[in-house]
Formats: sequence, structure tokens, C-alpha cells
Amino acid sequence: MREFSCLTWNTAKRIKYSEEQVNFINSFKPDVVALQEVLINSDKKLKELLSTNYKNIISSFDLAPDLKILTKKRMFGQIIASNFKLESNDPKDFNVPWQERVLSVRLFIDNSEIYFHTTHIPPGSGNGWIKIETLEGIYERLKENRDNLNILCGDFNTPKEEDLKNGMVSFAQRINDRGEAKVRNSFRGGEGVRWDKGERGIIVGLKEFGIEDSFRKLFSYDVKDYSWKFNRKDNVIKRRFDHFFASKKFKVLDAKYLHNEKKFSDHSPLMVKYAI
Repeated sequence: MREFSCLTWNTAKRIKYSEEQVNFINSFKPDVVALQEVLINSDKKLKELLSTNYKNIISSFDLAPDLKILTKKRMFGQIIASNFKLESNDPKDFNVPWQERVLSVRLFIDNSEIYFHTTHIPPGSGNGWIKIETLEGIYERLKENRDNLNILCGDFNTPKEEDLKNGMVSFAQRINDRGEAKVRNSFRGGEGVRWDKGERGIIVGLKEFGIEDSFRKLFSYDVKDYSWKFNRKDNVIKRRFDHFFASKKFKVLDAKYLHNEKKFSDHSPLMVKYAI
């Protein structure tokens, strides 16, 4: 079996920490790197820094037909880097509102052709139903492509919570007095059921097509971890927003969130080791 490691990280558009971020990545020596919240202004610098250790690098900005529209809420792109051979896929393969939010390549390891995808799902708080439309588009593409080898990673801005009783809890759900997660009738101006299904389709629904959350494949819901944290007054909110999903033909050897307190990002990278 061939072992290889993959790392995903939302860089939080912190351009001034680009060098520190890449040095941090290099200290773990992942075979494949996926970065989110890359800006047009940081894209060139990050690719230059990554090129010291990775000869193949593809950015969603490289594939965008019109960079002029990638401003404000559409400012973010993604990068994939590896020493394995990479070939970009057509962004139009994914029926999503902002195609630059999904970067998809074919990754060649020995005799295996892997469809490797990374994404940064727009948060619902500022983008409403674009979040769900993006999740739905990714779900449909992975469903369509399920007969191939797939690895999907990135910042999904979901779930809201995870616990042993309820499993995944979406943002369209609330916990009642009995500790049960119930879907709201309406959420952000639409049906709560659709919002819940959109989040749930990726996080747990892809398992129906043999594509499973790599962290949860190793650990049950009684194991708590997080990839994002936010200070709100006296509370520190911690959520596991960053994930890897992989086809069942991959054996998950390890999955670990690489926490650091150096303010390089408000997200912690997730590193997963696979065997195929």
C-alpha cells in the first residue's frame, strides 16, 4: 500500500503571515496541501513560497475566466500544491453560485487517479442561501463522480455542533429541553428542512456513496475537537468546520487538527494520512 498525507487550511486572508504559514506547513511535510481564503494579492506570494517544496501548484485564480468580479464577498480563492502530478478539472463541473470557491484537480499517485477537491463554503451569516446552494452543488457533483476515487477537503462552515446523542447538529436545528436536535420550520428566509439537508448532505450524507468523513471514520462522537474558534465576550466558541472526506478505498491512518496559538489564522489546519 502507498501512504500519503494531506493538509487543509483556511489561511484567513492573513497576507502578512504567509511566510510563517508556509513554514508551519513545511514543518509537517504533507504530500498534498490545500489552502482556502487565498486572496488575489496573496496568491502569487503563497505559490512562490510553496514552490520551494512543491513543484506542482494550481490556484482557482488560474482558472477564473474574469478576475475583475472576484472582489468583496467573492474575493477568496483556493490553492492545491503537491509533488504528485496535478491536472486541473473544469470549474463548471460544479453547479455552484461562485465557481472559484471550489478547486478540483486530478491527482496522480502511482497508478491511481484521484479526484481531489477543496472548497471554502460561504458562511450563511453573511451570504444566506448561497451557502446551501454551494453545498448542494458539491454534493451532486460528488454523487455523480462516486465511481471514481474522491478526496474532498476544506472549510465547510458546518456543523454547528456534534455530540454523542445527536451526532451532527446543523445551523437549522435547535436543541430542545430534552437535549434533542429539532429542525426549525424556517431558517434565514427559507425552509429549515432544506437548510438542514444541505449541511447534512455533505457532512454525513456522502457516506451513502462511499465517501466518508475521515476524522469521524477514526473517532466516535465522544471525541471532541475543533478547527475554528471565536471569542464572543466571555465565551470562546469552538467548532469543527474543516474536514476531509475520502472514498472508502482509502484507509485512514491518522487525522489530526494542528492547533497553534501564533495567530497565523483563526483556523487550525487538519492533516490526514491515507493509504491506498
